[in-house]
Formats: sequence, structure tokens, C-alpha cells
Amino acid sequence: MKTIEILAPAKLNLFLKILRKREDGYHDIETVFEKISLCDKLTVREHARKDIAVSSDSRFIASLKEKNLAYRAAQAIKGACRIRQGVSIFLEKNTPVAAGLGGGSSDAAAVLKALNQLWRLGLSEKQLIKLALGIGSDVPLFIARHPFLLGRGRGEALKKIPAPKQLRLWHVVVMPAVKVSTAAAYALFDKNLLKGDSAQKPCFSGEKMKLTIPDYSANIIVHALLKKDVSLLNYYSYNCFKDLITKEFPYIAIIKRKIETLSGCEAYLSGSGPSLFLTLSSRKEAQRIFAKIKRSVGRCRSFLVCTFGGGRIDDGQQGK
Repeated sequence: MKTIEILAPAKLNLFLKILRKREDGYHDIETVFEKISLCDKLTVREHARKDIAVSSDSRFIASLKEKNLAYRAAQAIKGACRIRQGVSIFLEKNTPVAAGLGGGSSDAAAVLKALNQLWRLGLSEKQLIKLALGIGSDVPLFIARHPFLLGRGRGEALKKIPAPKQLRLWHVVVMPAVKVSTAAAYALFDKNLLKGDSAQKPCFSGEKMKLTIPDYSANIIVHALLKKDVSLLNYYSYNCFKDLITKEFPYIAIIKRKIETLSGCEAYLSGSGPSLFLTLSSRKEAQRIFAKIKRSVGRCRSFLVCTFGGGRIDDGQQGK
């Protein structure tokens, strides 16, 4: 039986701004994605039966069965291309679940790409992205081949950021032991912040609501990447969920302050959290800070990662 092994990288949101709520219930956003070297590994192979079988070294993933995004991706491509052949998928899970890192979406995209290759379907990237969007808003970004992407609409309107090929950012990623539902985070945003002019960007400041803050733009993040300017990138990185989530979940705020004290750098939220990340100027600095955080921050999973380059699964990835 034919077999394909494929990596499914996680992502960070270097910038995330909600612009408005749409009539269909989704939100228009502006975001800058970076794929990172924290990866799941999928083994996809044909089998004699006609069904889809998904297994994993993670009990939680295995328990999802048909609700697993990897299963839904296989189901979608089989249905769209009228494939009768069965497939088994084994998922080696390294990216934390429900962490704001896009692990499940990346797994789904990896299945689409693997089956397109395994069954020699010849689907274009555009066709795969169309299938991916039917599975989830974050899935299309993992179909696109570039490590840095500007996302608009639901996040599916993607544009390559032509960052220098040699650009490799280093990050320490910390996941507090708190569950944050993406749906609940958006509902929280709608309840607290989606008021008045949608072009404004209200936020919390301490216990009081500020009406607006200076308007950050994803264009500045793109400029920082083009210039390889980590200081500028850190200064203008932004996540509209940060103040809401840290207020709603005080433990995340505690961990954020702790890693900022240890590192001397600002920690940013990825997606709707709970994962926090630091962006560092070099591997050496990242390794030093990662070691301090591993020693001092308990009840969290911590990772040392870099920009995804398609290398080995342990390229730049340390810690669990």
C-alpha cells in the first residue's frame, strides 16, 4: 500500500485585528500568520477497506473520531473527487490542542495535500484552498506554501508576504493550563468591544475601557518582516483578544507577566489563546530565555521554535 508522511506546522498570529462582524455570523479579520517549526507528523496510507480510519498517539484526538478535522478533510476530498479507495491516517500529535496555534487546521490541510499526492488527483492550490475553507477558516493558510502570509476576510483571503528567504524568526511559546474556546472568545469580543465605529480599535486598559487606541496596521508588520527588524515587529505586534482574554482568564495574565519579567520582552497572544509567545532576535537569545522559562514557569507547556522551513520535525522545536 502507498504511504506518505507529511508535517503539519503550527502557526502564530504576529498580528490579529477583528474589523467587523459579518451578516453570516463570521468576522472579517486582518492578520499576519507565521508557520512555525512545532509540527504534527501524519502518516497517510491507502488500505483495502473503503472507509476512513484516523488514529493517534493522543487519546483526545483519537476520541474525536468523525469530528476530527483530519477525518473531515479526508471525507471532503474523497467526496469531491469521488474516490472509493479507503485511507488510514496516523497522527503523531505535538502541537497542543485548543491552543491558538492552529494544530487541527494544519492537520486537515496536511491530509488534503497528502491525499492529493497519494491519489494523483492533480488538484491545484486554488482547488485545495476551496476544499479547505469548507472545513475551517484557518485551514487554507496551511495549504499555501509560504511561511509568512497576510490574511483577510475570515482569514482565507491570503497574500504571500515576500519576506527574505533567509528570514528565520525565533520564538518561545508558552501554553498556560487553561482552555479557551475560540467561539467563546469571539462572543466575548462581540459583547464587549464590537460597538460604534468598526474602524476604531477599543481595548481594555486595566479595569476601564478605553474608546480607542492608536490604529495599528498589518502593513507595519509586513514592513518589519521585509526589513528583518525584530524590534519593529515586537513594537507593532498586536492581538485584539489580548486584553479581553487576560481579563477573563487571570491565570493567563499571571503567566504573561511572569514570562515578560523573565525575558524582558513583551509576550503576545496567538489567535484567541491561551498560548503566549515571545519573538527573539537570535537562536542563542531564544535558547537562553527558553531555559529560564522552563525552570521557572510551572503548569505550562513551553516550546522553542523558529519559522517553519520544511525541515525535520525536530528542527527548532524543543520542549513539551
